[in-house]
Amino acid sequence: MNLYAKHATLINNCYPEKEGENKPRASELSYLVFYASSRPVKLTKVGVFLEKKVEKDASRGRKQNNHVTLDIIKSLVHSCHRDLNLFSKYVVKIIQMMLQTKDIELIDHACQVFVAFTEYHDGSTLGVDSDFTNDYEALLSKFAEFCSFDSTNELLKLQMRYSGQRSLQAAVTSSALQVSNYKAQLDLILNPLIVTLSNTTNPADALAQSNENADIRQSAISHETLNSHSIDILAAKTFALLFSKANGIALKQSLAPIFLYVNEKHAWWPSNFIVSMIKLVLHSLQPQYSYLLVSEVVQQLSNTKAENEECLKKRASLVSSLDAILNANVPLVGISVLEVLSSLFTQLTLSLNDSGQKFLESKPSNEIDALHYSIHHGLVCSIGGLASQTYYVNQLNDITAFIVSKIRINNNGSDTVDELPIVEYRKAAIKCLQCVVISSIKKTEKDDTESENAFSYKHSINLDTFIPIVCLLLDDSAETRTELAYMFVSYFDATAETDIGLSPYPKHTLTHQGDISLVDTIYQTILDWVQLPTIEVQDILAINKLLAALTRRFGADATIRAVPLVFEIQSLVKQTVIKTTSRQRAVAALVVEWLLMVAEFYSIDSLYEYMQTLKTERIDSGEYSVIFLQDTSVDTIDELESENKNIVDKFIDRKQVVDLLSKDGPLRDEEDTDGTELEAKLNADWDVNTTENHSSTFRIRTSRNLSDLKAKLVTPWSSNTEIAPNDQEKRKTIKVENLKEVLIGQSLSEGTSLDSMSYDCLSKKSADPFMDMSSLLQSISSGNSESKPSTLFNPPYKL
Repeated sequence: MNLYAKHATLINNCYPEKEGENKPRASELSYLVFYASSRPVKLTKVGVFLEKKVEKDASRGRKQNNHVTLDIIKSLVHSCHRDLNLFSKYVVKIIQMMLQTKDIELIDHACQVFVAFTEYHDGSTLGVDSDFTNDYEALLSKFAEFCSFDSTNELLKLQMRYSGQRSLQAAVTSSALQVSNYKAQLDLILNPLIVTLSNTTNPADALAQSNENADIRQSAISHETLNSHSIDILAAKTFALLFSKANGIALKQSLAPIFLYVNEKHAWWPSNFIVSMIKLVLHSLQPQYSYLLVSEVVQQLSNTKAENEECLKKRASLVSSLDAILNANVPLVGISVLEVLSSLFTQLTLSLNDSGQKFLESKPSNEIDALHYSIHHGLVCSIGGLASQTYYVNQLNDITAFIVSKIRINNNGSDTVDELPIVEYRKAAIKCLQCVVISSIKKTEKDDTESENAFSYKHSINLDTFIPIVCLLLDDSAETRTELAYMFVSYFDATAETDIGLSPYPKHTLTHQGDISLVDTIYQTILDWVQLPTIEVQDILAINKLLAALTRRFGADATIRAVPLVFEIQSLVKQTVIKTTSRQRAVAALVVEWLLMVAEFYSIDSLYEYMQTLKTERIDSGEYSVIFLQDTSVDTIDELESENKNIVDKFIDRKQVVDLLSKDGPLRDEEDTDGTELEAKLNADWDVNTTENHSSTFRIRTSRNLSDLKAKLVTPWSSNTEIAPNDQEKRKTIKVENLKEVLIGQSLSEGTSLDSMSYDCLSKKSADPFMDMSSLLQSISSGNSESKPSTLFNPPYKL
């Protein structure tokens, strides 16, 4: 009884005697803290006594004593935190009672105590003591209610909401969060955060990245700059902190309340809120778990069918979220690139079916069609985003090859793919391919700007990956032909060097066999393309841009290869292989336009003047197609100038063009001083099988005797080879009797050789036989008749 009286006396002595004082007596508090820390077993009794005292003081309205009690508890928590589990349940109960007083000063003081408590609380008793677990979760629930507190008193509302938010952040920072029932605590903490962030006008991810300090130890009463924006920032930072602690399993549990809230509030569209939340999650997660976010969002998208407008909004919002994730500058380490790519492409084909089997290229005014448009382009951009981060060396080639295979070059004559018109299907696939190549270019540019000391692979797409789809330039659909051509144009232009045509001598860029194969395949396909009976105005324009893009991308190599091609095309017009005068004028004008572009690109004034004069003459005589003179809305070439029956009779003089290119253009190699080699290439007849001869010859000079440069471990040895004795100086037989003489002679020989060493002694093979220890050991072991193979580990002289 005396022991109990002692701790009760120590506690009572801490309370001030004067009215109006709300701080404990310092000396008595020190005595109590020393007593409790030196005798931890008494902490439970101290907690019981303080709980009963708070009940009495709260019922009698002794606000002053309650403040003192809270200070006593705070001091005990700091001083006796190693034994916190002995009185933690009483701390929680006391804080709960303080929150029920509805006094903002006591509530603020109780929140400060809770912040100190969570700093040391490890949660080891949560789940073990059911009463304590229930009390702790009830306390969190009370703080969650404060986060949405409403009142006509604006200051009181801000103070209460701030108290709730800072207490929830304290709970998140505590190690007790994941010790016991994580999901129960997660539901209590996450929902008020989501509600707060949904009501703010600022993006959640921007709030979390704010530089404004959010110190939860700061009192709500003394917070001079307290406003709704600071509360929003606090909520965003708490949200980020919560997800930074999430592992793989916890991530799925943590995302569920977000999707549930948006479902219940029908807040999927516009997608601003959900996208900002997903971006906040992405930037908060530990790097090794970031890829799981993609899997969860893709799973949500796969489970959502476009059954009604609300589901369509959800799909559009989820696709926007994927677009934001995959195009963010955040590495998704561990992501299965091809698996995600397959899922995204499957969703793209499904969305095309949902939108009336049509890929929407421009945003419609109709709301439903606008949602389909967002889904289509969001999925295309998401596929392109997979190429923005490189996770293994051959990734870009794998992505490109996957999409190329999906274009389905050989469709067995069917007009549909996955119940879609093949034209729309291929349009969507080509859009994906274009987005991938653009992302790969951005990736290469980003790698180039990185530090020179940092090691990085050079990521690019092997051009021969595109060869299987070049045949689509001859597709029955003009739309497919031009879509693919403009995809090549955009890629070649984006990867072209700006100064490739300005050097006095050509810079050879066609150095890889894959690049050469692609260029030759495109050139041969262009020759067949101009002969298509269904060729249209857009085809001619696309061919012109594609030829120009190849020249800008590959410079002299592509130009030299193209000259025989364009004159072969001109011969088709001459020989009337191309029917109708309208097409003949269009194809002939195509050749002129390309040579004009070449003249401008290489600054060959003489060629430009010649071609411009010829163009003017054709225009004056009605032999030039209006395709290159004015914009037209007519698609069919024959309908473009149906009344003009003039045939082309003013053709380009190949000899003059070759002469101008050879003498005035920078296409001649430095070794080709007289230009004969270049002229031979330019005058060659077109044949795709012989274009290999057009490439410049590069010789790699090697040593005349490569074996001299190879590293050798030992002198080659053959066990069956006998050393023939020299007639003038026979090999002396070494025996035990003359061993001493041989060794002395060897030492003298080595000493003399060191003094007289010259370049001759370092030659590959000595002219004179040598006498060394190897000879001695060989002689000693000569009696062994057993033949053994000679290796590095079993040398011929081994006993």
